[in-house]
Amino acid sequence: MIATSGSTKYTHLFENLPQNIKQLLILNGTELIAEKGTMLFNEGDSSDHIYYIQSGKIRLSKTSVQGKVFYMQVKKEYDFVGELTLYNGYNYHLNAEVVQDSVLFRFDRKTIEDLFFQHSDLAMYYMKWLAKENQTLLAQFRDLIFCGKEGAVYSILIRMSNEYGKKISNGILINRKVTNQELANFVGATRESINRILKRLINHNIISVNTKYITILNKQYLEEHLRCNHCPFDECHI
Repeated sequence: MIATSGSTKYTHLFENLPQNIKQLLILNGTELIAEKGTMLFNEGDSSDHIYYIQSGKIRLSKTSVQGKVFYMQVKKEYDFVGELTLYNGYNYHLNAEVVQDSVLFRFDRKTIEDLFFQHSDLAMYYMKWLAKENQTLLAQFRDLIFCGKEGAVYSILIRMSNEYGKKISNGILINRKVTNQELANFVGATRESINRILKRLINHNIISVNTKYITILNKQYLEEHLRCNHCPFDECHI
């Protein structure tokens, strides 16, 4: 449900926007309160709007012709959603679901295009952000394509530990429940495949699982498998 309102944080490019540019975005957008479970748009919908996340989380997904859901990315505070339709007018090619109550600013697509044209400093921030987003997605697909399903699971576990991790005495606790189906949706596998991979990791004392809470006991093992030391990012996120 979306309603129009009256008006473990990480460093983000748009967080450092000059105050006058932030104000420019606020003045040209419509502030919305989006509740968890709301669909901002579905694949194939007309791309009328671009969204800027003030707070909350939006999950992007793709649905195959067989109806299988593949989670692509989770957008967070200071991210844009629907930005790939800018300057081309194509329909949305992903689904966007609110997975945490969010405060958003909604822009007409033409409005945000005009803002970028008129304000080069805002356009520069956007292009830097977009380049980083593309690199992040490429790294995620690299893990999936070149490391197989098992490597893709390792990648998601590392990303979740960076996003939700809490250091404890014997490792890093992913401090939220993670289901096999969620992992399957992130890597394009079946729940049964995920179950087998997790069992192997448990048997080799790489992870432990307690009521859907995963603790990574040997993060170095996962990182070495993925060759994380060659990755340009200091810390990957979902």
